[in-house]
Amino acid sequence: MMRGIAEYKAVNVGSASKEELVVMLFEAAIRHQFEAVDDLDNNEYASAREHLRVVREIFGELLCSLDHSVAPELSSRLGRLYTWLIGEVARAGMEKSRERLDNTIEVCENLLEGWVEAFRNEGQ
Repeated sequence: MMRGIAEYKAVNVGSASKEELVVMLFEAAIRHQFEAVDDLDNNEYASAREHLRVVREIFGELLCSLDHSVAPELSSRLGRLYTWLIGEVARAGMEKSRERLDNTIEVCENLLEGWVEAFRNEGQ
């Protein structure tokens, strides 16, 4: 059963538009942060660190995918924000800080909402 789910996800990601991929990445980053919070609450630090590693990788990919030639000012701002998120998530893991994760989750949820709205407006 797990193999079928993995294959479905691979096809879903492979056929997604750039916009859908951004949304999927933010959803995954948020989900992994919530998992890390649960792990921290249950003193499961190794698992929390793994979730936070995935979050850092997601924001690293988003950072690398910014196209500064299309929207230099927006790309620069997003770059600083993604870099801040990577740092905060790393510090949250080192400090076992749920408070830092509460802050990064809130920022990510706001960014996700903004991207969804931007993509919706772009399609009109």
